[in-house]
Amino acid sequence: MTAASLVADLSRLAGAGCPACGLPLCGHAILISIVAGLKSEPRCTECLAAVLGREPQSLRQHAVSYIRHRDCYLGAWQWASAREVDCPTAAAGVSDGEGATTAGAADVAAAGQALLVKMTAEWAEASTYDAEWDAGEMGCGDLVLELRRRLQAMQPGQVLRVVARDLGAPEDLPAWCAMTGHRLMFARHPDYAIERRRD
Repeated sequence: MTAASLVADLSRLAGAGCPACGLPLCGHAILISIVAGLKSEPRCTECLAAVLGREPQSLRQHAVSYIRHRDCYLGAWQWASAREVDCPTAAAGVSDGEGATTAGAADVAAAGQALLVKMTAEWAEASTYDAEWDAGEMGCGDLVLELRRRLQAMQPGQVLRVVARDLGAPEDLPAWCAMTGHRLMFARHPDYAIERRRD
C-alpha cells in the first residue's frame, strides 16, 4: 500500500457509519481498522476494540506502534489529522499529527520487546505448525490483510508459520498481533509463528 492509496480509502470511507454503533467514522478510526486488517469492515475504535476483545486505549497504543514505523500509514494519519481537527480518536492521544505518540507508547514497545524475547525462548522447544505461508517481501498493509485472511481460515488455537522477509516485519508483526489478539509464539526474522486467537 502507498500513502496515496490509503488517503484515497480514507476519503472514500470517512463519514460512513460504523456498522456496530452507527457513529460517523473519522479517518483515524478507518486507518486503525485498515491496520487491523478490517479494510472492508471499518469500525469506530471502540467497536473495533470490542470485536477484537481489546481495551480501546490498548488498541490505540498498539495501532500507534504499528503506524509510526510505516511511512505510508504515518502519511495517511497526518493527512487525516490535518482534515479532522476535532476527531475524537486523534484527541484521545494517538498522535499529534507530527508522528508523536501517546506517552505510554514507549513503555508499550519496551514491554512488547521483552515479551517477544520470552516467547522466542518458549517456542524454541516446539516446532509444529497447522499451516505455513511464505509471504516473501510482502509488507505494509498487504502483509496484514493477507495474514488476517489466512488466520481467519484457521481454527482458534491453530498455529501459522510465516516467513516474512520485509524489513519492517520484526516491528510490524508483534505490533499487529498485540493489537488484534493473536499470539506471536515465535519471532526470529524472517521466521514467525502466530497462534490464531481463541475467540
